[in-house]
Amino acid sequence: MQIHVHVTLGHRTRYQHGFPTSGSLDGTRRRAAVILADVIAPLARTPAEANLYMDIKACPSCGGNGFSGTSVVMLQDGEVYERHTGTCQECGSPREFVFRMPRDPELRLGAADFGGPEPSELLDPGEWMTVADVATGRDGGPSKSDLAFAAAAVEEALKFVPADADDIPPHAFHSLIGREAYQRMPARYSRGRLSAIAAALREQAAAPYRTPPDLP
Repeated sequence: MQIHVHVTLGHRTRYQHGFPTSGSLDGTRRRAAVILADVIAPLARTPAEANLYMDIKACPSCGGNGFSGTSVVMLQDGEVYERHTGTCQECGSPREFVFRMPRDPELRLGAADFGGPEPSELLDPGEWMTVADVATGRDGGPSKSDLAFAAAAVEEALKFVPADADDIPPHAFHSLIGREAYQRMPARYSRGRLSAIAAALREQAAAPYRTPPDLP
């Protein structure tokens, strides 16, 4: 499957966001209760993480990726949720995503790149490294923003290394893309290797002149 990565850190560029007005709040809450009743919504730590996940999550109808649509913020039992509705950019089929959002407004508005110190609930470490590979493998070479984006993705993979271990455990790779990435290069997913990759990308992104790096 081909993955398209839209490089955006810390802010939203592709999605329109609707917030309930006072006149529609009661109706929105009733709809939210119905929508969320049977949903176990994963945490999207920042808008950047949610947008990336929606971009790369394969469409169940055609297997393509890419999503465009609108979103609404919903409150339910003290939790903040975002419901995204729209269409697949490949086949036009309707798609829907519901995320639990941080209670911290600063994080919810995208102050961080992808999230805090905790591992992602949306993407596994193999998916994060695949995102980094795509960002640095663009035709014509990666831009500085591509390199910074890739470094942030590698740092997300690094968060899956347990505090008392040197390697990411195999059970952390729960997606098809992630498992395939791990099987191709399991030695890549160590604390030392990931730290070195992230540092090299950050250095390249900050350098006045750069040679596009080959990720180990």
